[in-house]
Amino acid sequence: MKTISVIKSLTYQGDMAPLLKLSIPLVLTGFMQSAIGFFENIFLSRLGPDYLAAGALVGWFYATLIVMIFGTLGAVNVLVAHKHGKKDIHGIANVWRDGLLFALVLVPPVFFLVWNMAPLFLLVGQHPHLVNLASHYLHALAFGLLPKLIMMVIIDALLGLGLARTITIFTVLTIPLYVFFSWVLIFGKFGFPALGIAGAGWGMTLGDWIASILICVYVLLDKQFRPYFRLLFSLKKPFYILDMIKLGLPMGLMYCIEVGFFLAMTLLMGVINIQSVAANQVTMQYLGPLMGSIFSIAQALTIRMGHEIGAKQIATAERAVYAAVCMVAVYMCVMAVIYWLMPDTLIAVDFNMTAASNVETIKLARDFIFIAALFQIIEAVRITLYGALRGLKDTHFSLLASVISFWFIALPIGYVTAIHFKFGGVGFWWGMVIGACCSVFLLSGRFKRKMHATVAASLHAV
Repeated sequence: MKTISVIKSLTYQGDMAPLLKLSIPLVLTGFMQSAIGFFENIFLSRLGPDYLAAGALVGWFYATLIVMIFGTLGAVNVLVAHKHGKKDIHGIANVWRDGLLFALVLVPPVFFLVWNMAPLFLLVGQHPHLVNLASHYLHALAFGLLPKLIMMVIIDALLGLGLARTITIFTVLTIPLYVFFSWVLIFGKFGFPALGIAGAGWGMTLGDWIASILICVYVLLDKQFRPYFRLLFSLKKPFYILDMIKLGLPMGLMYCIEVGFFLAMTLLMGVINIQSVAANQVTMQYLGPLMGSIFSIAQALTIRMGHEIGAKQIATAERAVYAAVCMVAVYMCVMAVIYWLMPDTLIAVDFNMTAASNVETIKLARDFIFIAALFQIIEAVRITLYGALRGLKDTHFSLLASVISFWFIALPIGYVTAIHFKFGGVGFWWGMVIGACCSVFLLSGRFKRKMHATVAASLHAV
């Protein structure tokens, strides 16, 4: 009953507008970032279904690894947001310093893993031709890890300071470079050699280096960051690396578990047939940007909660959560209708709808898109609740909920229905729907308990 009463009492000016002000730049940033994968899918599909399938293997493996790092380093924006609410300049500088040191420590082992990953695909039943293509892609990506991790820390610090609009401007300026470089190097434009699938990796790496240099120059030259830089390289306590690991590692593992599920699903799709992998990648091409926008809203919610809780405005932070859930639910319902009404329009971006060789892939893609429309509504609420718990510095339970819902519920149900009962790829998608429902139930209960405890602690402090 309290939930319903809070939702009814929400106002645009007091609850929606502040969240939208922070969310819209992040959503635009998320859409722009997803454009890289969107266009690379289109480019690789022009080379053939096998290249698209190999790109899917690399994309999901690389995404699984990167989101684990992203989640761990994401502790920077949570810590900075809380310290920004307290107006703690020294604390912000120390978090920024330790985030950069942590990123540098992570680069060598991550490089080694990316460089040597392709042969492991053979152990899980992937076709040797796809593995060979994947290795070229991965080797190119490995050389972009250093600038990518440095850029992650800087962006997280800016987000923690509430500078979402700055991130959007930076993204608008740099993302077209990634797409342009990939196009040039994949197809060999302007006199450059046609590198094929390796060109996609080198395009990403070149984009990472240029974007990283640009954002470093920006923060070094902008006067508003000078108070932090005067303290940035001080070795004075406190050190926050252990706090980052304690707060960020569960986030990183949760992202890894979730994206790793999609990697596992892609590998199992490959066991079924290449057409299933290609159709699944087409569906994820559209689902990915939408979920990226929801994650951006969840990030905005985390930052807003950090600011409000740091300023002891607990009730405002709670209302922001309900406002965010309502926003994402309505948004995804609208997008689901578009999915259901226009599946062929979406599929035609990648494949010739009249070609006989594409008939099976197109049929599967229609089925996947239909179920994905339902899944994304439930998943949007789940991601938003996760953002709310992260704003309360509760990441361990979210990790547990992800393990249960994705690996103990969604994957077993998907495997049994897809492989044993011969439903094919749709079985995995229905398993995801069921798993997401269970996760929403777990996270909503946890949020209510944590919020109650936060309110009680605040009253006790007074």
